[in-house]
Amino acid sequence: MIHEPPVKRYLYWCDQCNVPLIGRTCSCGANGREIELLQPYDVRPALSADMALIKNLVRERFGNVPIQSVLLLNKTGGVDRADLVIAHGHRFGWLTFDPVTRKFSLDISPEALPYILKHVTKGIVDLETGIDTPGGPGRMGGKKFRLKEPQPDGTVIVKFRNRFGTGVVKEGQIRVKELMPVDLRTGKNPDWEQVVEQNRYHLKNLERSSVRMIKQHIHDRPKCNVSFSGGKDSTAVLTLARKAGVTEAFFLDTGIEFPETIAFVKSQGVPVIEKAGDFWQAVEKAGPPGKDNRWCCKLLKLRPLKLHLAEIGACVTVQGNRWYESWNRAVLEETSQNPANPLQLNISPIRNWRALEVFLYLWWQKAAMNPLYEQGIERIGCYVCPSMLESEYEDLRVMHPEYARRWDAVLVEYAKKRGLPAAFHEWGLWRWKALPPKMRELCRDRGIPVLDDYTLQAEPPAEREETVEITKERIMEPDMAAQETGGYAVEAIRRDFPILGDIIYLDNGATSFSPEPVIAAQVEFEHRYRSNVGRGVHRLTSIATQRYWHAHEKVADFIGGKNGVTVFTKNTTESVNMVAQGMGWKPGDRVITTILEHHSNLLPWRNLSRKGVATDIIGITPDYSLDLAALGRAITDTTRLVAVTQASNVLGVVTPIKEIAKICHDHGVLLLVDGAQAVPHLPVDVENLDCDFYCFSGHKMLGPTGTGVLWMKEPTIEPSMLGGGMVDAVTSDGCTLAQGYQRYEAGTPNIAGGIGLGAAVDYLQTIGMEKIHTYETDLTSRLIAGLSGNQKIHVYAPQNPEHRIGVVSFTIEGFHPHEVAQQLDEMADIMVRSGHHCCQPLVESLGIPDGTVRASLALYNTRQECDMLVATLEELTR
Repeated sequence: MIHEPPVKRYLYWCDQCNVPLIGRTCSCGANGREIELLQPYDVRPALSADMALIKNLVRERFGNVPIQSVLLLNKTGGVDRADLVIAHGHRFGWLTFDPVTRKFSLDISPEALPYILKHVTKGIVDLETGIDTPGGPGRMGGKKFRLKEPQPDGTVIVKFRNRFGTGVVKEGQIRVKELMPVDLRTGKNPDWEQVVEQNRYHLKNLERSSVRMIKQHIHDRPKCNVSFSGGKDSTAVLTLARKAGVTEAFFLDTGIEFPETIAFVKSQGVPVIEKAGDFWQAVEKAGPPGKDNRWCCKLLKLRPLKLHLAEIGACVTVQGNRWYESWNRAVLEETSQNPANPLQLNISPIRNWRALEVFLYLWWQKAAMNPLYEQGIERIGCYVCPSMLESEYEDLRVMHPEYARRWDAVLVEYAKKRGLPAAFHEWGLWRWKALPPKMRELCRDRGIPVLDDYTLQAEPPAEREETVEITKERIMEPDMAAQETGGYAVEAIRRDFPILGDIIYLDNGATSFSPEPVIAAQVEFEHRYRSNVGRGVHRLTSIATQRYWHAHEKVADFIGGKNGVTVFTKNTTESVNMVAQGMGWKPGDRVITTILEHHSNLLPWRNLSRKGVATDIIGITPDYSLDLAALGRAITDTTRLVAVTQASNVLGVVTPIKEIAKICHDHGVLLLVDGAQAVPHLPVDVENLDCDFYCFSGHKMLGPTGTGVLWMKEPTIEPSMLGGGMVDAVTSDGCTLAQGYQRYEAGTPNIAGGIGLGAAVDYLQTIGMEKIHTYETDLTSRLIAGLSGNQKIHVYAPQNPEHRIGVVSFTIEGFHPHEVAQQLDEMADIMVRSGHHCCQPLVESLGIPDGTVRASLALYNTRQECDMLVATLEELTR
């Protein structure tokens, strides 16, 4: 049996003062009359916009009928807004909003007739003369009759001799609900100040009890604060908490708050916690949130809360949750441990208050309130929250049309891509992932097919209505200016990476994401000029050849290598192997590499042992820098090549390539540099570095997977593959090899990938590699400082920021790296790498055979993401 909380199912009404009561007795001394409420038993005052709406609806149907100043609204079940309107302590009618017609209606109750009948000037149907009933009407209640004269659809007042009642007109027919004698009445017309006065005693008791509760728990944790949302409930709680001695409060800015709310929060002196996620970016990936799919709360509320709690430490948080708001909160206890944030103990001092008590208390205290309530918004929160009513969304269209247009554009585009009917966005069906019974019934009645899993059925392509093309630019409008950090517009950059929307991706050392322009360049090739390169004269192959050649030029310019040869490969691994296989090795030759190397810059050299080539490994110093003295000692007359990484993919340490190049060239030794980790993060000039070979991968620098580069100062190596495209001529007994990069790109290359790599270079150059490096350096320092503050975490990174990139490895006492990576993903959607990172000799030399956890940063990561990693690890280690 389900336990139900002791909710108040009744309201009391003082007939002598004509006011609602929150307790049984009135200040006048009279006992209140008991009024049974409807589930969920929450009742609130009708405010300015509500009153104007009700008066207009009554005036349209029945003329200039005076309306009581004190009206109550009892929320009831329906497809959208549905309120029982209470006046004079009786049912006045049902106020509802139809999400299909986008109109309100007011269905007058027979109990309202004694108070309004003498003022009604229209909307009355006399059943003696107004209906077509051969043989007489007989019994009236519950029956339908055809009208003689047309009446607009909706509620009417019916009259038959000395009895009155209400009826509903639809399509020329009237259904009579009930007829009864009516005694005309006139009640007092108090205002809300009088209501507050008559409830003063009960309000004092409520306040005393709530303040006592807050004081009882204020020292359960080292700090106490108020979670403030800008709504009425949190305003009441803020008022109570301040009376109890609580001085701290915070407001979580989701980034999609009403501007009125932000202004109100600031007016209350409550600090605003900046947003930690971008809803608009996330929605492109995840789709619209739903009442049954609230992914947005995790992104926009739980993340910033975790960051805030990590900063302030364990605390008691006073919150404004109430039993009547939802079934989830209907069993809310006095205190509850926040399951998502163990640092926080929540207390709910108004959990048994209804909305009526909240408003009366705030009026009694003369507390300022969010102006949105008077404007018709009942639920204060994000303006695109799925829990908002469609009736409130109509208010948003009037109050902030630019916000509504932006969200409409998202919904239309989402529905269009999936072939969903217009009802998805026009009726607000997007608010559920799986439609509840009331919405399935609405769809069935209106002929909208619903699948067995309660989702909308896509329309056949031929039946889909044409919709306005919604471009990405329109979706990303209008006023969400990029938040800049030292002139670096990271928020604007992140909009080009929709995949980032609801995750924190810190595995860029393995693979980075591609921005929209890179993807668009590849799609353009496939859609507009897909053809082979260098093998034809028709216009498609001419375009493809020119674009593919131009991509080589872009990449060469990007690394300062126009005077060399830039070859496109699959990745860094292939580039290194091409050099290893293309040099004319002799037994006794030697190659020097380092302990820092990725397996891709180690195994190809070790493999040369089959040709009698020896490999020497240079170590590192205690500060993780390369031992240059050892390198100098290792070079002999038989050394032909030094192969070294420019930046370690485990330690992030940057090696001094220019110094290494001088040592090499002083001894007549060639230098190959693995730049896979450097090119995405540092300005690179290969001519200035003075290396002979430079290798890197496209997929680590925003480019497509399966793309890489081998740059050569001189094309001295032999091609590792022979075939079409790499020759100028072939005779019966030989061939003439092509010049330039074509010599090393036999067969049909990855044309789309190469063009996409050129677009990635364009993207990076537009931002500027110096700006990227400076920004990532600051991020890395912030992350290292945060991790180093946890005594259970050991960080493996150079101390000098000038000697490192955004690769931060660490271990945690008592945890296997894989366990940490899995927990970060499950707890906070943070993705990091764990293990040996294809550098097993290095991690074993550091005495960590299980490897490390590695967080690797990129140009689109943020300070909040770094802080989120630190905060989650604090929680994990606690």
